Amino acid sequence: MEDNQTTIEIQAFCVMQLLRAAKYLADAAPDNPKGYYRVACLLTWPWLHRSEVTIFYSQDYYKGFLGEQNSLAPERISEKLGLLLPQSLIEHGHDVTQPDDETTVQWWCLGQQA
Repeated sequence: MEDNQTTIEIQAFCVMQLLRAAKYLADAAPDNPKGYYRVACLLTWPWLHRSEVTIFYSQDYYKGFLGEQNSLAPERISEKLGLLLPQSLIEHGHDVTQPDDETTVQWWCLGQQA
């Protein structure tokens, strides 16, 4: 969703629904899963319709996907949307703007610790 098509309140509601789905998936994981299991919301800002909830089965892949740190720090998508995230979630963002993009594009990962 682009800013001119929605409000920040609707965007925040959509992200909360993604986080809710991620929590259900995380809670549904077996107590002692064989192998690796992490759940994350992958957000594309400002185009939330490109966002998803993903289950990662490889720690190396998840860490590679996240990067070592939030490259957009101190910026946080949760603050932009007025959301209070659980302490257990990480929040990493990366600028992925391409030369032909008309606006700044960011990828955000809100997920379990790797």
